[in-house]
Amino acid sequence: MSTLPNFSNLSIQESHTTPPIDPVPGDVYKKWMAACGTKPTLAKWKNMRADHKRRLLHAVASRADDDTTPNGNYISAYEQVDIDDMTSLSVEHVLPRSKIHGDESGESDPLGWIEATPRMNSRRSNHPLYLWLEPDGQLAPENTLVYVDSERYFVPPVNQRSRLARKWLFMRAVYGDSMDPPSEAQRANASKIVALAQHWPIQPAELRVNEEYREMLKWANPLLEENPERWYGSAAWRALVFF
Repeated sequence: MSTLPNFSNLSIQESHTTPPIDPVPGDVYKKWMAACGTKPTLAKWKNMRADHKRRLLHAVASRADDDTTPNGNYISAYEQVDIDDMTSLSVEHVLPRSKIHGDESGESDPLGWIEATPRMNSRRSNHPLYLWLEPDGQLAPENTLVYVDSERYFVPPVNQRSRLARKWLFMRAVYGDSMDPPSEAQRANASKIVALAQHWPIQPAELRVNEEYREMLKWANPLLEENPERWYGSAAWRALVFF
């Protein structure tokens, strides 16, 4: 298991007497969208053919899978099974479709998808993801539900949480106006979610998937490209995600 740095001093609340210079001044949403690329025009989820979904996720994940190098394989986010060994596949939406309203293109964006078995897809259901590190989430058996402030959260494996967090942050920064806001606990743990996404190592297959989307769709997650710190360090960008 990777070792995280000490996150105790990381916070989205600025304590400086003089506000720091934001690394992304001006219209942060416009700059974020420019960094993402050209938003693809895809069929609505309800109209998208199964073979098209397979081409956008399963085929890309299979090509990103590299079993010849250490930690190079593409594994499912919940059961952590190599894609070569998955006997059944389904598209898991990191932001549940039931939480997306208005702009339905968020449902069809493959950058918000991840491989899962139908069993795990059903178990997670539309519960919010537990995307930070705390005793209740660390000690709970992976792929189970825990209560936080009377709301149930699905607990992914610790080693997959940052990967899911980077997708979750991307989707919220792009489609935040057309989906339900983050839960109270997700907002309360905003600095921990950001710190986990920023500092936990990126998986090689995660990078390869993003590179292929950049090439294939001209659309990618800037958190997996050059200088992601400018986004993580921007109070205005974090506000896109959490407020």
